[in-house]
Amino acid sequence: MRSWSTRSAERLATCHPLLIELFTRALQSSPLDLTVLCGHRGRREQEFAVARGASRLRWPRSAHNSDPSLAVDVAPWVGGPSWDWAHYHEIAPAIRAAWAEMEAGGLTVGWRLVWGGDWARFPDGPHWEIRRA
Repeated sequence: MRSWSTRSAERLATCHPLLIELFTRALQSSPLDLTVLCGHRGRREQEFAVARGASRLRWPRSAHNSDPSLAVDVAPWVGGPSWDWAHYHEIAPAIRAAWAEMEAGGLTVGWRLVWGGDWARFPDGPHWEIRRA
């Protein structure tokens, strides 16, 4: 049974309980190990993300800025965090399947899951968020 590193667990703990449950499940079924890059972002972290091109949304418009965070950035761990799109497409089905299990159990009522990898403009492989349905 896989478990989160201390740093990943701390970052995931800043997220909405649905995201915590989702990625706890996905970690077990993913074909690759996972690492949590970012959960909640305060003003300073958000503005830094914009400055380095990791986000286009200024504080407080990102889903990462809510408390708890409605977004989490998760990367495949392949000897370190991977930026290879093939790895993101490899883990995405496990994350979606974990969400489908939660839906079937009635845990996600009123919420939908969004993957940044599906965005046509500014695709963001690590980014997963929940939005009100």
